Amino acid sequence: MILAIAAATVVSFIWSAALYGAPPIAAYVQRHSNPRPGLPVAAQMGAVVARSLVAACLIAGLMQAADWNGTGPGALLGLALGVLPTVILTGAVVHEGIPVPLAAIHSLDWIVKLTVIGALIGLLA
Repeated sequence: MILAIAAATVVSFIWSAALYGAPPIAAYVQRHSNPRPGLPVAAQMGAVVARSLVAACLIAGLMQAADWNGTGPGALLGLALGVLPTVILTGAVVHEGIPVPLAAIHSLDWIVKLTVIGALIGLLA
């Protein structure tokens, strides 16, 4: 299980790096985000890894508790959990004025990340 969680965490981080590193996405996010001043890039990357690790542990725990196995059930669980960040980001659009495309980018990141984490946990655990 530990190997599955570690692999899912690493792949999740790579996915986010690829998404946010894509030139059109990077340019859009840079124009419309308000990064925390003074927070080093290493700390930001560490936070991405930590959040991915927490998500991988959650999915692994849920799959184990439900006695679910396999890539398909894992991917479906991850996809279902993708509803949560989407709902939260919808609130950020409505209540905080976050641009819809920015929220959509972040939502896409989490939906794919959770689906991939679930698939990898199901495959490797």
